[in-house]
Amino acid sequence: MDQEDVVDKLIVPDEFSSFDMDVIIDLALEYVNEVDYIICSNDIDVTRFPKSKVIGNYDVDAINNKYKLYKKLHKNFLMPETFKLNSLEEAFEISKSSDKKYIVKPIYGSGGVNIDWLNEDSHVDDTFILQEYIDGNSISSSFLSYPNGEVDIITASHQIIGSNRLNAANFLYCGNVTPLVNHSDKIDNISTKISHMYNLVGSNGIDFIMQNNRFYVLEVNPRIQGTFENIENSFDFNLADAHINSCNNHKVNIPTVKKFSVKLMPYSFKDAYYNLNNIPNVHDISSVDYLIKKSYPVCTIITSDRILENAMIKSEMIQKRVYSSIVKEV
Repeated sequence: MDQEDVVDKLIVPDEFSSFDMDVIIDLALEYVNEVDYIICSNDIDVTRFPKSKVIGNYDVDAINNKYKLYKKLHKNFLMPETFKLNSLEEAFEISKSSDKKYIVKPIYGSGGVNIDWLNEDSHVDDTFILQEYIDGNSISSSFLSYPNGEVDIITASHQIIGSNRLNAANFLYCGNVTPLVNHSDKIDNISTKISHMYNLVGSNGIDFIMQNNRFYVLEVNPRIQGTFENIENSFDFNLADAHINSCNNHKVNIPTVKKFSVKLMPYSFKDAYYNLNNIPNVHDISSVDYLIKKSYPVCTIITSDRILENAMIKSEMIQKRVYSSIVKEV
């Protein structure tokens, strides 16, 4: 609801029985002739849109397909062992022959949706990914890539994944803390090399697991990422403008970081209606008469401060207000 004042057209499906990005794409295609350009911020099939209108990377199947990504990168970078399988029986055979932990995930997807531990209750597609679980800290890099091959690192962020206090499923994306404390040059070096390997342009990022100063590449995001708001907040920086300029080979002046930014995505603990209208620092708000189902995202919380602890405290206080704002349970 808070987006209505800043967009010409806001498309919201009436009902999601399950998360399906194709529903959004089909709706967006109805308006494709009304827009000048398209900037993608999710792992959709960009080729369904006219190439002349897309600002950014276009043919990215070799990146969005998690197994194709693994096959290309695993000999040059640390990556969790990854298999493409057709049955859970195969997955259990691999698991039983190893002392490693494994997760199952779809070949395509983002945000941790439909990722879970391998177990007897696992629900998988006809073809799916079995991946070694690496225990460590989830982080992501953010950088600008130019058609001439130059790469400018913006920052790295800590990722909040599968938070119980936000009622998120095990591997679901819950937000970020920007910038990452104790940033490593290894992040920058790996990001630059991968950008060159895929000839990326515009705003991009890479998801890592950091384990004892070893950086495992999980996914490459050839698009504007979920850290978008954090970066703009921390750097006082227009990332959409930077994305467009870098795609056009116009050098971007990246400012110095000014403060920490915390982004949280609380998921509902129950089927309920929420009234978030008078809560500050809350975005992506639904109308009071919109039913938010259990385990679905309620809103986005964004706070900032020059002191990290203060930014964290602010976000936690707002989170409590969000969960206390239920006007009706179902």
